Amino acid sequence: MYGLVDGTRRVARIALDGDSRPSLRLSEELAEVGDNVATTRQVRDAVFVPQPAHDRVVMLDAHELVKETSFEAGRAPAYLAVDAGSSMLLALSENGSTVTSVRLRELTALPAQQVDAGRGAELDGPPRGRAVEYFVAGPRGVAHYKGEPGEVERTGELMIKAHKTAGDLIKVSRLYVAEKASDRLLAVQVSREQDGLVVAAAARLGEPVKHLAVDTRRVYAATENKLVVLETNTYEGYPDGTFPLVEEIDYRESLPSRELRTAPLSGLAVGDDEVYLSFEDAPHLVRVPKPNL
Repeated sequence: MYGLVDGTRRVARIALDGDSRPSLRLSEELAEVGDNVATTRQVRDAVFVPQPAHDRVVMLDAHELVKETSFEAGRAPAYLAVDAGSSMLLALSENGSTVTSVRLRELTALPAQQVDAGRGAELDGPPRGRAVEYFVAGPRGVAHYKGEPGEVERTGELMIKAHKTAGDLIKVSRLYVAEKASDRLLAVQVSREQDGLVVAAAARLGEPVKHLAVDTRRVYAATENKLVVLETNTYEGYPDGTFPLVEEIDYRESLPSRELRTAPLSGLAVGDDEVYLSFEDAPHLVRVPKPNL
């Protein structure tokens, strides 16, 4: 797992091996970092880090976390995603106004696409598919874009203020959205008629979602006090417009120290058999076994 270290300009790599203690490696302080990092199977031994003030993305060696190269990725790239099907790295600008596609093989940028998503927006690219395709979601709503390289167009939008998002790993036309200033979780997808976006399912979780992640069969919505696990129903859909609930886990009650029980949640990641939670100013990673369907 890779991520940014709070309060620093460093990238962390955490390696997990069964029940043994995780190993941690930190990069040197970088000149600047954006909002996230990205990895992809297309470039197996690399971690990409945006540097908005430099109008560039840095590529680190995935094992040693040392700089290998840097390249242009549009104006002020701050949030990265990967469109694996078209072998593109996608870079959302710091002010949320543009998305720039970068060819992963040559590390060359294509002309930027205007999206006007606003600051704090997120970007999600699909794990498969030949066309360039992505969702942009933030304070100004959720929008879907698709097209040939350099010719991407907006195909639909919904005026739903998004806080956190995660794309379905199988159904590339679906995005899971935690609504801003609300406890609602939504499944937003391209309509069957391909003429816009629709809300396929909704759930109220009782608390705002802080972090969101998925695997091929489950959605993991982490609030400050619980981990709510729902089914993706990628093939069946949601006939009644609701998410089937798998399990609701109160992860706070079993934490071993007061420090962890009161620390704000800072991150969520999904492994093969476990879900991992991190906390602000607490050097711990909490493991939660995945519930059975």
